[in-house]
Amino acid sequence: MAIEPLKKVTIVSTKQANRRLIKSINKLGVMEIIDIQDIQREGLSFKNYKTNTSEADTNINKIDFILNLVNIFAPEQDSFIKSLTPLPIVTTETEVDRALKEYNLDKNYRYAVELDEIYRSSERIIAEIENEIEELKPVMDIPVDLEEFYSTKWVSMKIGYVPVKNILIIDEKEEPWTDAAWEELPEANNTKETMRKKDDAKIRMVFAFFKRDGEAIKKALEEIGFEEIQLPKRKEKIKERILELEADLGQYREKIAQVADKVRELSQGQREGEGRRPLMILKAYWTNIRNRQLAAMKGVEGKWVYIISGYIKAKDIGTFTAMMEREFPESVVTIEDPSPEEDVPVSISVPYLLRPIQLLTEMFGLPQYRSFDPTPFMQVNFYMFFGICFSDVCYGIMLAILGAYLNSKTKIYRGVNNLARILLYGGISSIIFGALTGSWFGDLYKPEYLGEGNILFTLQQKFVLIDPMGKTIIALIIALGLGVLNQFFGITLKMYSAYQKRDYMGIFSDGLCWIVTLTGLLLMAGKVFADIPSSIFNTGIALFVAGSLGLIFTQGREIKSIPGRIAGGVVSLYGIIGSYGITSFIGDTLSYCRLLALGLTTSIVAMAFNLMAGMLKDIPYIGFILFILVLAIGHIFNFLISALGAFVHSMRLIFVEFFGRFYEGGTRPFQPLGFDTNMCVIKKVGE
Repeated sequence: MAIEPLKKVTIVSTKQANRRLIKSINKLGVMEIIDIQDIQREGLSFKNYKTNTSEADTNINKIDFILNLVNIFAPEQDSFIKSLTPLPIVTTETEVDRALKEYNLDKNYRYAVELDEIYRSSERIIAEIENEIEELKPVMDIPVDLEEFYSTKWVSMKIGYVPVKNILIIDEKEEPWTDAAWEELPEANNTKETMRKKDDAKIRMVFAFFKRDGEAIKKALEEIGFEEIQLPKRKEKIKERILELEADLGQYREKIAQVADKVRELSQGQREGEGRRPLMILKAYWTNIRNRQLAAMKGVEGKWVYIISGYIKAKDIGTFTAMMEREFPESVVTIEDPSPEEDVPVSISVPYLLRPIQLLTEMFGLPQYRSFDPTPFMQVNFYMFFGICFSDVCYGIMLAILGAYLNSKTKIYRGVNNLARILLYGGISSIIFGALTGSWFGDLYKPEYLGEGNILFTLQQKFVLIDPMGKTIIALIIALGLGVLNQFFGITLKMYSAYQKRDYMGIFSDGLCWIVTLTGLLLMAGKVFADIPSSIFNTGIALFVAGSLGLIFTQGREIKSIPGRIAGGVVSLYGIIGSYGITSFIGDTLSYCRLLALGLTTSIVAMAFNLMAGMLKDIPYIGFILFILVLAIGHIFNFLISALGAFVHSMRLIFVEFFGRFYEGGTRPFQPLGFDTNMCVIKKVGE
């Protein structure tokens, strides 16, 4: 239940054995290989090891090409579980070997390239045809042949749209209209009379004019808002051309349909060893080969030797050394503790029962190697916060059932399984706090909904301890009290972190002084809200003064001058500098009001749907059906929204108001070289 200790391992092997060495390390899957900087030892010269990843890169590109084509025409249908998060393929070494032997990657790649070329060219031609049809449609019904537009020697013609309100501007007695002619060509579904009734309507018109007047007419047309229709450079009849284009369009769409059928066959496979799954396994295989080659490049070589270094978990050292002695007896292996200056990755080991919350730690960022894992310390508070925010017995049962189902289906997927068990445990917590606050689908237990003496009413009366809606102030005080306790718990963990680093001044100044100061502040504040004995108030003053003096003299300890140190200490009380602050404490504590707010919201929304359903219950014949329908839809909606809100806000109380007191994350995870990735994992014997 801690950060696993790592050992730094350096291997000096023969140069001829480097590829076999990397392959064995990869197969064992326990060592993360790191870069070795340029090494110069007693006149010996080493250089970075070079290798070629072109074969792996080429095969990965071929696989990606086939998969991209397959995803266009046969996208994978994700299951409910897979829709939550991408799941790796679980395979075996036998299946990997079979995919390598039986799947003809080069042949299928060439076939996919041919299909893609047909598809891309057909798509391009279809786009061109559709564009041409769109150009022809505005003039397909004009009563003249395009031959007349292109065969005139002295006259030009233009066709386009003119705003109806601008037609009156055209005056045949004024230049340049004196030698021009025009005619309205309304479309079939828009008569002249219909168009003239619309203020913003445009009507199609054709203009004829001498070519010598082209510039003047062009300017005049711009003044009346003329929008020219670009005519095709063809002389055949437009309707016949459109019919011809539509026939071609059908042919090319049929080609794409044929490509789609062939791609689906490619994705499904005609025999064992073909299809999408072996492609994904092959991609994982070649990605692993590439990773092995890149890992080898992190080592250095001399004339006779090859040197590589990395990290291994202390518990795996025995397995690793046994492999080295068995397969590489000529190699020299040096094992040592990482130095304080090294950027050591982190691997966390948590018992199975506590493991789900590790997901939150990983989301925020892993702890520093020489720090401690916060996962065990947020088991109670996270589930408690979630249960209070989502406090409803029936919703909790629904969530627990969902979590149990996902847990049973995702045991081999560690990340998703952790999420499933968070839902399961959160559902159990919601059941407990829902029973204590008396919420069963809101107030569905009331006799007006389910009748006198119903089982929900009996259970509600038996377990209810406090009604947050009837005793809101008490519920608010409890929420704030939980906030205070969680803040003090965070400060205590800050002291624990300082103890691990042997920072005894940090324990006193950043922990103990704040606990004393804030305890005194709370006792003093109690006088404002309740009639407490003077002795308690005076004790609060004494604690506050003592703690504040300790903070004033220690919080600015990095400042060299005494006046500056004291000034820094005074400012630290507010929270501008230093490890904490009174304003931070007050603000963070008030954030725990969201526990009450979300718990009330869950119940109030449920009650609103109950009320809506109850109003429909007495409708003749269909009232009961509507009652059930509204309840089902309303409570499913509230279940989903409230569960999401409970998770997000509980996580926020951990990340901001709790982690902010003591935790610094951001360390990279320990990633040993091996086949298993987020893409594909090899099933171990016995799993």
